[in-house]
Amino acid sequence: MFRRNKTYSINKKAANEALQNVFAACEQKPNTQSLDALLFKNIANTTLVKTGKWLSIALLLLVLVCPVVFYIEGKEADSKPHKTDIKVTSHYLDEENGVFVMNVSGSDIDYDGIYAKREDGSVLYPSETDPDGTVKFHFVSGTLNIYIPDTEGGVVQAVLSK
Repeated sequence: MFRRNKTYSINKKAANEALQNVFAACEQKPNTQSLDALLFKNIANTTLVKTGKWLSIALLLLVLVCPVVFYIEGKEADSKPHKTDIKVTSHYLDEENGVFVMNVSGSDIDYDGIYAKREDGSVLYPSETDPDGTVKFHFVSGTLNIYIPDTEGGVVQAVLSK
């Protein structure tokens, strides 16, 4: 079933002379290419070599095109900068009730996402938030970092110190 082909060995000089004799018997011009070049062409024309050559070319093109894709993605990301229009319009400290009150304005404010951090890193949420823009935090002393996010991922940070 699986029969191995017989391999014949002949030195290159004898093979070249035999080839020249075949050309002379057929009344053709003598061979001008060396036998090594003919053997190399025969090896280079195999399906594996041709497939490998085209796969190498495709891989090279892919490697050359990849930076262009990252460049285009970077340009698209840079062309869409996010600007938030959130502003703190007024603020005051109600010392009687120990509450800091501020009024915010802008579009797409995420009132549920508003929070503050104390100096020790603990998180403080507003005691009251109105959709009209009024936000109240319990505050006695120290420093608060207040974060006011919008629905598109932008955040405005305000710092309160007493």
